[in-house]
Amino acid sequence: MANRKTNNGQMLDMETLVLANEKTVAVGNMKVNARGDQVDADGNIVKTKTEQAQAYYQNNPKAVVKTVSIKDAVDVSATKTMEQTPVTEKAKPTKAPKATKAKEPKMKEVELPNGDIELVEDTEE
Repeated sequence: MANRKTNNGQMLDMETLVLANEKTVAVGNMKVNARGDQVDADGNIVKTKTEQAQAYYQNNPKAVVKTVSIKDAVDVSATKTMEQTPVTEKAKPTKAPKATKAKEPKMKEVELPNGDIELVEDTEE
């Protein structure tokens, strides 16, 4: 972390501050230190954070996260045959026929007595 300057102009290095106080008992009723290790009343480490995590995952096998690929499986033989076949002709782009638009009726919103809004074909022209 970078050194920061306080409002009074003093230099403050957060990294050294965190490392100096990581074994200090945290304020609160959880009885942990700044790293998350369980401590007793005297501040001695009872159980480290990694031991707690390992015990949790041993007791809860469904909580283990599986790494799964979201990509489709690639067929290696198909890609090799595609690479080997030479391209003889360039494909010419074809123009798609113009689609004719069907005339859509004009719609208007009508509010019903119960507050709902309904789309109705506009007959006024």
